[in-house]
Amino acid sequence: MLNKYFFYNKNIEIKWMIIFPVLLLLSISLITLYSTKSSISLIESNFFKQCFFVLFGFIIFYVLQYVRNVFFYEMAYVFYFILLTLLIITLFMPSKFGASRWIFIGPIRFQPSEFGKIIIVFTLSKFLADYKNNINDWKLIPLTLLISSFPAILIFKQPDLGTSIIFPAVTFPMLLWAGVRPFHLFVVISPLLSIIAAFNLKLFYLWMFVLILVIFLSQPNVKDGIIIFVINLFFGTLSSFLWNNLYAHQRNRILTFLDPTNDPLGAGYQIIQSITAIGSGGFLGKGFGQGSQTHLRFLPVRDSDFIISVIGEEFGFILIFAVFAIFYFLLHNVINSSSKLNNKFGSFVLIGFVSTIFFHVIINMGMVVSLFPVTGLPLPFISYGGTFLLTMITIISIINNIISSDIEV
Repeated sequence: MLNKYFFYNKNIEIKWMIIFPVLLLLSISLITLYSTKSSISLIESNFFKQCFFVLFGFIIFYVLQYVRNVFFYEMAYVFYFILLTLLIITLFMPSKFGASRWIFIGPIRFQPSEFGKIIIVFTLSKFLADYKNNINDWKLIPLTLLISSFPAILIFKQPDLGTSIIFPAVTFPMLLWAGVRPFHLFVVISPLLSIIAAFNLKLFYLWMFVLILVIFLSQPNVKDGIIIFVINLFFGTLSSFLWNNLYAHQRNRILTFLDPTNDPLGAGYQIIQSITAIGSGGFLGKGFGQGSQTHLRFLPVRDSDFIISVIGEEFGFILIFAVFAIFYFLLHNVINSSSKLNNKFGSFVLIGFVSTIFFHVIINMGMVVSLFPVTGLPLPFISYGGTFLLTMITIISIINNIISSDIEV
């Protein structure tokens, strides 16, 4: 039984084109966290804690290389139901900072939604590998979205808008990888875009024009085209209802995203200080440990959500660009490897993990310069956070495992 799920005499193969970029990102993280530790003792600093999590992550990497892909495949649905159970339990846990996101076991706490990012990819990958050739797009799309929506709704109730977005977001690249027609995905996404556009009348008119143009170019039959257009008009009218059902802090984040100066000492404070920090760093930065916004503590959550602002202030645009380049190199190599796999399940897993990392990077970096609302999504491998870092290292460990042992399951 155990031989089916685990290797015992495997020579571990390190895919350096995947692992080396991650080591670079972890190094940037530790250097930045050491810079921000200020006057507190080393052992109490986030730098020291992050070092511990990195070392523990190396152990996770080593252990996961001995797990066969068939284990992830056959246990995917079991993990999924365990995840849903843990997320329900989380809602009844004591709140911390106004949210119930953690399960407490004595002095230990962990965030199930972080490990859920791995589980949802396993679940969707198994479903797509099993059924993508057996059912048409119009059944495949809603079923996969339904799978991702259950945990997303529970996470949204914690409340954690940023993490809840990731679950349905990774579904769309995986569906494209499965061969679903882009127009069919567009039809599914368009009602959501109609809701967002309806908050601004001019933007809504522009969106309606784009919608008509896409329908015309895609050439569905007249009846289907009219139905798509009417559905989008209907969803556009729902914007006020959905707005009134958002939590107050979520509405504040959206309003701050639209204009941070409306509340410069409240909801807009983080964004203004973040932009100031990045702008003051210039091209080459102020130097290690010399960031005024950082060390005078004008910049909140500097070790986690806004760590890229610290990098920009102390090391300049050049290191921010380098971080972008490292992420591009990493994700490009994983996608390239995914296209060569014989293992359908493994190929979907890799695309799901690439999408998870990609959305974190884009949303986090967009957030710190006010391109996106503040959602609380950290930057992979760089932001401080034990559960999040171990989740990301687990993702890379599984990627290395799948690529180095490409066996059909």
